[in-house]
Amino acid sequence: MKTIILSTAFLWISGILNFSIGQVDSLLIQNNIPNWVKPVLEKSEMAQKHQILTDFNPFYFEADFTGDNQVDIAFFVENKIDKTKGIMIINNVKNLVYVIGCGTATDMGTNLSWTKRWFVYRNRYIMNDGNKKKITLKYPGIQLIRSETNSLVIYWNGKKYKTFLQQS
Repeated sequence: MKTIILSTAFLWISGILNFSIGQVDSLLIQNNIPNWVKPVLEKSEMAQKHQILTDFNPFYFEADFTGDNQVDIAFFVENKIDKTKGIMIINNVKNLVYVIGCGTATDMGTNLSWTKRWFVYRNRYIMNDGNKKKITLKYPGIQLIRSETNSLVIYWNGKKYKTFLQQS
């Protein structure tokens, strides 16, 4: 009888904690993202297909990724259907939603779940020591770290988002 009561109590508390954690994440997102983003997330079909993840700190970045003198926002997201992960960037001026990864090919696969850390990439150049390739950036990008020697940089080339594999 004692075991049944303890098991029931455990399941009840687990259910409350799981519900609370989900609510905290939702509240964290709603209470911390800029107001201009909220209607875009609600109206965009692309945004509706993805869940914003709060696994990383910070859980979003703001920077002018497209050079239009307005701050854009980037989230780490998961596709609600196939559970692949990627980056969603929302352009502030045009309210356009871009998703990189989440089933779409990048230089490091279609699923960016391997990401250990992420940063706003503000360096002027991206280099790949392996093939000596070098790209000049006009705007900040997003760097996803896989290991000390591998990372992926997402950047705007003036027309669309592209990716670049950085290896040292």
